[in-house]
Amino acid sequence: MPAHHLPTATIRPRAERGVAACPSVRRRHRPRRYPVFDAVEQAFARLVADPETAKVRTVLGMLPLSVVRSILTDPDTPAEVADGIWRTLVGRSRGDDAGWLLAAVGCALPRIRSGIWHATRNRAVDTDEAAQAALAAFTEAVMTLESVPFVGVLDELVRHARNAAQRVADHIKRDRLTQCPLPSSFPPPAPAGHVDFVLAELVHDGVITRDEADLIGRHRIEGTSLRRLAVVRGTYPMRLCRELKAAETRVIAALTEDETGRPDGESRRRAV
Repeated sequence: MPAHHLPTATIRPRAERGVAACPSVRRRHRPRRYPVFDAVEQAFARLVADPETAKVRTVLGMLPLSVVRSILTDPDTPAEVADGIWRTLVGRSRGDDAGWLLAAVGCALPRIRSGIWHATRNRAVDTDEAAQAALAAFTEAVMTLESVPFVGVLDELVRHARNAAQRVADHIKRDRLTQCPLPSSFPPPAPAGHVDFVLAELVHDGVITRDEADLIGRHRIEGTSLRRLAVVRGTYPMRLCRELKAAETRVIAALTEDETGRPDGESRRRAV
């Protein structure tokens, strides 16, 4: 249906209620979870409150930003109306006035928040880092996207933000899988002789198995990641990490007992 034939009677009553009246904004807003987004929200609120802020041209006429955002975040708004407004915002953002870029980010903020929520569910993920990456990707898409789609404009812009946040989360997951700390708060005493000979002696005494010695040597000495070793061995990185911790615990116990002056054979048997 052409934009000028859209039934605007069902849109304007919602638009006139402003941002606070939009249920989708209230439902998706997560205060204080993303401080970076909260700062953008405050800047957008100041822009909206400025009486000199320009209005946005829409099929409903020239509308203020507060009304425009309520239209864009209302799930009942026809897609043709929303896409038309977003193409206008993208076009104005690429002009000389930086306020239009803030307007675009502010209008998209509810969708960006919900879009990166999945990537930041893990507490190990730095929400500030993920939010900053999402904002950077969104603004870059607004400013540089070569072909703005005719349909699903916001979906395409938010996709860049969501992918950027997910990359941050994936980086954290990779680090957790490939970095396995020693199970002791202090390093084992430095053994005499080459480390390969020490591992071979521990295998001979039954402290660790040959596979465990190979795992320790490849990961701790050669620096091969647990993920790569898991692929080679046909297992999972977390399972390999547990095996590594168990083997190193026995190694540390055996070497530490040796330093106390107990007989080698006795200390090794107790370590097993």
